[in-house]
Amino acid sequence: MMHRYACIVSYDGAGYEGWQSQTRGTSIQEAIEGILQSIAQQKINIIASGRTDAGVSASAQVFMFDTDKEMTGRKWMGALNGSLPADIHILSCIETDPVLFHARYNVRWKKYVYRINIGPYDVFSIDTAYQCPTALDTQAMRQAIPYLIGTHDFTSLNSSPLSEYPDQVRTIFDIQLEEDHQNIILTFQGKGFLRYMVRMMSSALIEIGRHKYPPMHIKELLDAKSKNTPHKNAPACGLRLEEVDYFEICAMNEHGMIREYLFGDPLPSGFSLPELEKRVQQKSVDRIYAFTSRHSQKNLGYFVLQPGHGQLIVFDRRDLAAGESLLPQMEQWMQKQGMDPICEADVLIPQAEPQKKFDFKE
Repeated sequence: MMHRYACIVSYDGAGYEGWQSQTRGTSIQEAIEGILQSIAQQKINIIASGRTDAGVSASAQVFMFDTDKEMTGRKWMGALNGSLPADIHILSCIETDPVLFHARYNVRWKKYVYRINIGPYDVFSIDTAYQCPTALDTQAMRQAIPYLIGTHDFTSLNSSPLSEYPDQVRTIFDIQLEEDHQNIILTFQGKGFLRYMVRMMSSALIEIGRHKYPPMHIKELLDAKSKNTPHKNAPACGLRLEEVDYFEICAMNEHGMIREYLFGDPLPSGFSLPELEKRVQQKSVDRIYAFTSRHSQKNLGYFVLQPGHGQLIVFDRRDLAAGESLLPQMEQWMQKQGMDPICEADVLIPQAEPQKKFDFKE
């Protein structure tokens, strides 16, 4: 029987050529996989939430691995930490659902931190902060930040080739700038980031802080949608993957999935995303989940969960079979949630999406 384990790992990336296995040099992935394979005595490939570049560190990178060797998560964590070098440490390891959890595809958002030392040169932080040789105008940097927040085409602020990633539209949920007498800390939160995107955004903000460009320069960069901008990456040493957050999937197969609502999803009339998220986080007995296709994430309907009853609303009759195929999983999921008695979920095809708000009790 195959088991899937989800792990959180922290590492100092200074001595590594990045997360992904390399033809030359040492990677974080190789260091972990080598130990897992020696324990399990089988080939194991680990999949992370994303790849960090050479010199980039992580406070809480998430990865998963599959193996037919059965051990508790605690034993896997102990075995790994007993053999890993001191600059890589497993913070947690749990067994998870091999169907419903994926370290890369279930990501709701990631949070990166870029640290800039604006005080005297500090030899003790050269691997964890960019040693900035000039003063920075944080007021100008703050004026530039709003141009980056939201959904934009970030072609000008990443190095991913258009031939491989033709769609370079990404959404930044939030950017914070904090400062003290020694450091400026930039925190970026978004659904996903293209290669070098955080470092190029950081570099652009640093140059604005140096008065090389005005705050409006960010808008000009985004509007240009060009790979030929003069900006370079901020040094890797200042960047750290701080946190990865995941959305809940209740049921999934090759035809579709029932999952939490995410930023950008069309919502049932009368509901806001914060309200739907709150109900899920608090495990309210009254919740609504999105029914989508598996790969394109096209919205196909929604699943209404009320005490002892689940109802799947499908917008198009052609998607009815896909929705019905998920109902056995939903019943199992409801049972695991402690919802008893379990009622058979219904399928309803309305003429149009209902405009009324469900009568949920607070």
